[in-house]
Amino acid sequence: MSFSLRHPSSLLIFIALFGFLSLFRPCACSSRNFLNTSAAVLGASPAEATWYGSAHGAGSDGICEITREIVFTAPFSSMIAAGGPSLYKSGKGRGACYQVSCTSNAACSGNPGTLVITDECPGSPCASGAVYFDLSETAFWAMAKPGQEETLRAAGAIQVQFSTVPCSCPGVNVAFKVVAGSYAHYLAVLIINEAGNGDLAAVDEQQGSG
Repeated sequence: MSFSLRHPSSLLIFIALFGFLSLFRPCACSSRNFLNTSAAVLGASPAEATWYGSAHGAGSDGICEITREIVFTAPFSSMIAAGGPSLYKSGKGRGACYQVSCTSNAACSGNPGTLVITDECPGSPCASGAVYFDLSETAFWAMAKPGQEETLRAAGAIQVQFSTVPCSCPGVNVAFKVVAGSYAHYLAVLIINEAGNGDLAAVDEQQGSG
């Protein structure tokens, strides 16, 4: 995602990194953010999905200046994915929220759930031209029927349905987290919990008075 940054002072470096959010649940949402609602995703389109990372993990556990602690806790709660080129959009797609479900495998529950794009899925098959989600294993397992998680995992790549949804975390519109390593002459800020479409296009900053 591109940023328009102004630097009125050489002593202030403001690094705004990526608008991410949420799992379409309150901030106290659980890691299994798949909804026991309709099996169909409204206005859904076809895509392919697979999983990566450690068992029950959050895929790449520390991406985009997000620490392992942030990835595993709400609002992310490990429900994240790396996107192929059509989703990642050279970085502009980071932070976008999608509702995803699978019905193509007997182990699929069909229940839709929401995740956020936080990283890029490079190379084949992600760059094959198809819409491609590379889910954290936590998110991939969450699509399975109870007791069928290992069966779905063994399937590897599966067909899914997806649609774009607003990012939402009730009570929070945007949050700013000061990144470790900041000091008097260097300030790095991570923008998280950005409600709405989640994928920031630009950020302006201005030094305050006083």
